[in-house]
Amino acid sequence: MSNEHYLHNPLIHADRRLGRHRSPWVRQFDCTHIAPLIICRGPIRKEAMDVFREMGISHFGILLSEKDSITYQNALAPELRAMTDPDRIHRVPDYTGANKEERDQRIRQIINIAHDNGYNAIFAGYGFMAEDETMVSAMEAAGLNFIGPCSRTVHDAGLKDEAKRTALKAGVSVTPGVDNATALTLLKKHPDAAALKALAHEKGLAVDAALFDDDSLALEDLADDVLAASYDKGIDLYTVDELCETLTEVVEKMATDYPENRVRLKAISGGGGKGQRILGIGEAARTPELAREILNEVKTTGVGDNKNILVELNIETTRHQEIQVLGNGDWCITLGGRD
Repeated sequence: MSNEHYLHNPLIHADRRLGRHRSPWVRQFDCTHIAPLIICRGPIRKEAMDVFREMGISHFGILLSEKDSITYQNALAPELRAMTDPDRIHRVPDYTGANKEERDQRIRQIINIAHDNGYNAIFAGYGFMAEDETMVSAMEAAGLNFIGPCSRTVHDAGLKDEAKRTALKAGVSVTPGVDNATALTLLKKHPDAAALKALAHEKGLAVDAALFDDDSLALEDLADDVLAASYDKGIDLYTVDELCETLTEVVEKMATDYPENRVRLKAISGGGGKGQRILGIGEAARTPELAREILNEVKTTGVGDNKNILVELNIETTRHQEIQVLGNGDWCITLGGRD
């Protein structure tokens, strides 16, 4: 089958220049002033380029990882064939960096590329980088429009542990499991509010002093507050070995509670299926091995990285449904979904 069905399919391609619409209300959503830098890769990058052109956006650029050039030396992706101006192809060592320090460097590099080349917006696609709160907040602070959720929303919904806690507070059912393994690990070493307060003082962490005397705050939540301050400062309060020990204990308990089910380990960040491993029945001893694989895969092995990993019951018969939602805090609409 040729690609003509895709190239000339009216259900895929259309004139999206809203500034030419007959309705004044629709015309206010004209986007021709947007100049986006596309920082994702793969098919979504080409799709974004097509849609931006159909929206009347003429000035946009893309990142090109040096690793792509090394891996695919003799290949030329469709989006590169379509980019006739080489000045709009910006080379970077890789897209995300291998650790926290490199990620911060890459974020600064992306911001500099945008400022130096007249881009006023960032498009990160979906999953992985698009769910990186640090990156989104840095783009906002640099005066760039991030095409996607704001950093606060990414924090509340993009991190899987925060998303589960938000869902639980709203009375929404979630997959059985543990979402605070790092807090449990910290509490093994500092088991009460006084010990956590002493730790925060010793490490110079910016934690609201009133929290340590708040009897309504669960100890595990207080531990999470201390951990959040440690991530902001870029220091570790636990080792990977200590975390793996806690994760193993959690997996063993889940195996007791659900003896006929496998267990899924899942990184709190990332997307596109990254950072997930399944432990078979009776495989709790493999937890440290798989946990380290996850941390390496989502690149959270650096000092000061949030290394939390979810432990969940693996739902064997399920379907993955994604619903796109757009809202402003007062109202929201759904934009369709995919199975």
